[in-house]
Amino acid sequence: MMGAALIVENKKRTLVLADLHLGIEDELRQRGINIGSQTDKVLKRVVTCVRAAEPDAIVLLGDIKHAVPGVSYQDRTEVPRFLASLAEYAPVYVVKGNHDSHLEGLMPDETIASMEHEISLERTRGFIFDGVGYTHGHTWPSQELFSAEYIMIGHNHPMIRLVSGGAGYTKMMSVLIRAECSYNAVTRHYKDINTDRWNDPWVIIMPAFNEICGGVAFNSSDLKLKGPIASKLILRDTMEAYLLDGTYLGRVVDLDEKPHPENNEKQ
Repeated sequence: MMGAALIVENKKRTLVLADLHLGIEDELRQRGINIGSQTDKVLKRVVTCVRAAEPDAIVLLGDIKHAVPGVSYQDRTEVPRFLASLAEYAPVYVVKGNHDSHLEGLMPDETIASMEHEISLERTRGFIFDGVGYTHGHTWPSQELFSAEYIMIGHNHPMIRLVSGGAGYTKMMSVLIRAECSYNAVTRHYKDINTDRWNDPWVIIMPAFNEICGGVAFNSSDLKLKGPIASKLILRDTMEAYLLDGTYLGRVVDLDEKPHPENNEKQ
C-alpha cells in the first residue's frame, strides 16, 4: 500500500484509489466550517503516489466528486482539471459512485489540457481490468466480476476505532479490509450466474483517499455496512484489517472497541 492507495500487480501495474470526494469542503462550509478548496492538496498526494508507483494504469473507484445531487461550480472547474492531471501519467479508468451524478459532463477535453493518455468512464456495475474486478460498491456488481480473483470496492470508508481505557481516548484509523465472498449469497441473488466462472474472489474494501471524509468503525458492535457487496455478499467473520502502511491488525471480529487491561495502568 501507499497510504490510502493500493498497487495491484499482475501483467500490469495498477494504482487504485477510492472515494476522493472532491468538493466536500463546500458541504462543510454550509455547516460553518471554512477550510477552502482541498482539491490541489488531494491532487498533490495522488501525484506523489503516481510518481512513486509509476503505474501502467490508474483506477478510481468512484465518488470522484462529493456534491449530490447535481454538479457544483467547484466540480465544473476542478474535477476536469484533476482528471486531466492524472492522465498526464497513465491511462485513467473511472467507475462511477453514488456521488458521481453527471460525471460524464466533467470529463476533460483538449480545452482543459493536452492529455498524454485516455480517460475511460466505466460501467457503474464495474469492470474487469488485468484480471481484477473494480466497482464502487453501491450497486449490485456485474456477474463477470465474480470470475476475478479479487473484487475491489470503496463506498464504506473503513476505519478501526482504538480506545484507551485510562483516559477514555479514542482514535479512528483508516484501514483496508479484506474479506471472503459468500458463494451461497451470490448464487441466491444471481440465479442465472455461470458457476463455472466462479473464482471464489476476495473482496477488498478500500479506505477513503480524502482524509476529511470521515469513515465507519468496522469494529463497532452496531456496524452497518453500505451497498450490496459489503452488506450482503461478504462473510463478515472473515474480515481482516490492514493499516495504511500494510500492518496486519487481525480479524475485525477480534478487534473489539473495549479498552484492554494494560491500557488502564498508570504511566
